[in-house]
Amino acid sequence: MKTYVAVLLVVGASCSGCVVGNDPPSDVDDVDDVDATTLDVVDAYRGLSQINSHAYVSDLGPFDINCYVAGDVAKYQQIHPEQSGSGIRVAVGTVIVREVLDAQGAVEKLTVMAKGPPGFDPSLGDWWFGVTDPQGRPLEDDAGALLGRLTQCHGCHDARAQDDYLFGVPSIDI
Repeated sequence: MKTYVAVLLVVGASCSGCVVGNDPPSDVDDVDDVDATTLDVVDAYRGLSQINSHAYVSDLGPFDINCYVAGDVAKYQQIHPEQSGSGIRVAVGTVIVREVLDAQGAVEKLTVMAKGPPGFDPSLGDWWFGVTDPQGRPLEDDAGALLGRLTQCHGCHDARAQDDYLFGVPSIDI
């Protein structure tokens, strides 16, 4: 039995369903380890690098965002929603946590992305997605916990393939 291991840059945890190198198995489908590892990072997200200098308005709705990143911070800071085609690719293990703020500036929920190992989700650059409450507990919909290969995230992120499927932070807010 082969064991594939990915060392996530952020937490140094191993993942039995993950891979390293250029030869991923076609069955990288055990997201439980990636879920747990990423949620550990989310627990301490306020200790990550905050990318924006002040909360900024999201392009997805009438709410403000604060953005925290662990891992490939320097590359992430080169990606901006007002420009596309950067060609930037962040490293496996990079985790992005966005605070979604309500009208009073309180954290309403967290949206999370983590760069998974090659083969994790090739349809969207191997990104893992999650939506949690402010304490990092996964939110749920009719299909279950909002964690993993969330196809509902593809609609917006597909258009950003040349930016590793990321929007980044507006350049004026860094």
